[in-house]
Amino acid sequence: MRSQLNNYPVRAFIRHKARLKLTQILTGETDIDNTLLQDISSTLLQPDISPTAYQPYASRDQAIAIEEQMATEIAETYCRMQRQLKNPLVQQLNQLL
Repeated sequence: MRSQLNNYPVRAFIRHKARLKLTQILTGETDIDNTLLQDISSTLLQPDISPTAYQPYASRDQAIAIEEQMATEIAETYCRMQRQLKNPLVQQLNQLL
């Protein structure tokens, strides 16, 4: 019997899960920068950067695992970029621009 590969990760779910993860991580700390989150999501969800988000999987559970993995990657990237933006040297360089 052939396995049907018709379960795809849903990019809207990935973005939503990333936002939920950030809400949990940043509890009361700061508001989420929607523009930055959108830019990160758009970049990381490009087919050439994250081909796993565009592949079919044998089960919905496998697709959900990819959604979770991608959402975590987006949330971690967002947090890393926010930390870098708070770096005094980065702030000085940004002021020069």
